[in-house]
Amino acid sequence: MVSIGVPEKAQQLVDHLDCFASQQQAEQIFFVDPDNQLYDALDLNRGIQRLAFNLATPFAFLDRIQQKDGLKDLGEVLSKWSRAIFIPPKQAQALLQGGTFVFAGNRTVYAHYDPSTAAHASIDRVLEIARRENSGGGGDAAAAETDVKEEVAAEAATQK
Repeated sequence: MVSIGVPEKAQQLVDHLDCFASQQQAEQIFFVDPDNQLYDALDLNRGIQRLAFNLATPFAFLDRIQQKDGLKDLGEVLSKWSRAIFIPPKQAQALLQGGTFVFAGNRTVYAHYDPSTAAHASIDRVLEIARRENSGGGGDAAAAETDVKEEVAAEAATQK
């Protein structure tokens, strides 16, 4: 996981969220990008229009609310974040949207550019793709890779 920020704030966030089994696990999984070099290289979405005035935002919240235990999950997330608001090192970084990516070496296996606030990739889908990639495609690797590329292309066409 990569986030904008500085190491000191990352440590505060790791401590606050209490979601890692150990400090060692946190250091292996959680990285900070103070100058948003990775965000820039991936050309992630940015700007106040995407952040605050995008129609995808209310629909993303509606989708989450309509899921089984969606309000419960949202409540858990918001209860933790309400006591942990971190200001990015640079003001413009507050207007960057995130994304979800799966890489295999230099190859991008999956790319989801968050189109707006709360419009994230399905974690179940991301884990499915990562597991499939890690297992060598689960049978016909070429067909599995083609399926993922088609899915990524279709998703990207609706996001950028």
